[in-house]
Amino acid sequence: MKSLLPLLLCGACALTGGPEGRAVEPAVIPESRAVAGDSGIAGGFDPVVPGATAFRLPEVPATLRDPADRADYLALHYWDRFDFTDTSSVARPEISEQAYVDFLSILPYARNAAAAVDTLYTRAAACTEVLYYFIELGDKYLYEPNSPMHDEELHILMLRSLTDNPRIAEIDKLRPRRLLEMALKNRPGERAADFGFLDRDGRERRMSHLEAEYTLLYFYDPTCDECERVKARLVSSPAIRAMVRSGRLAVLSVSVADGEAWREEVVPQGWTDGCDVAERLTRDGIYDLKAMPTLYLLDRGKRVLLKDASVDRIEARLGE
Repeated sequence: MKSLLPLLLCGACALTGGPEGRAVEPAVIPESRAVAGDSGIAGGFDPVVPGATAFRLPEVPATLRDPADRADYLALHYWDRFDFTDTSSVARPEISEQAYVDFLSILPYARNAAAAVDTLYTRAAACTEVLYYFIELGDKYLYEPNSPMHDEELHILMLRSLTDNPRIAEIDKLRPRRLLEMALKNRPGERAADFGFLDRDGRERRMSHLEAEYTLLYFYDPTCDECERVKARLVSSPAIRAMVRSGRLAVLSVSVADGEAWREEVVPQGWTDGCDVAERLTRDGIYDLKAMPTLYLLDRGKRVLLKDASVDRIEARLGE
């Protein structure tokens, strides 16, 4: 689903730069989709034309001149006009889901995104059906690895909001707690969890014993078509090939399952290939492997530089 913003902040709040100082173009907000200001309608949607509805944005006070202040206000008050007790308000994904996507687009500009996320899920807890709807949207856009908006840091904010909220039933906190526990493992800046593997020569080895300036962990399933595509992309990368040849980069490919498919897998030159024979990586949740393949880039001290990264991000980091 395409966002209304790329940056709602510029169109609605007169911000002049992106979260990393990049210049941004003002977004045009169609009146049939987003309306700033008070129309006197009590619900979360505002009739614009017969048969149409629109999500109503908060009106940012004109006294707020600083772009960061305006971003904070918009993020914190984004849902002020939305009626979380009205289940019909979530029956129009072209409105409510789009509003959620736009909300996510604002959060990188807010200095206290956690408070904005807390506000959303605290209010959503007023109605179980609406709460589940917004939890599903969070999973869809922030958790799913193939989502273009995948963002583990924002998803962690959502999970913490759910698990810490006294208005949410304990049974509804079970899954968020489990996901939060996994998300907090092997985060960038932390030392990656060590693990053992069986190499192609039948030797028991450990990841921590690999010595190189960088270590690339490539977790895969030998029966996975996407894994083959990503492996081919890694093998064809001039930057990665050069660093493997020079010894600066160690690539450890680890099959998450034993069997003939693994033993028949072709190992690229210069790589170390192994298998998690006991399946501890997945059974014990040592790494968050929600999709195959999963790539981690580690430094010499085996600290995580990139988690669940794309080949493009890995190439860019190695080229710094």
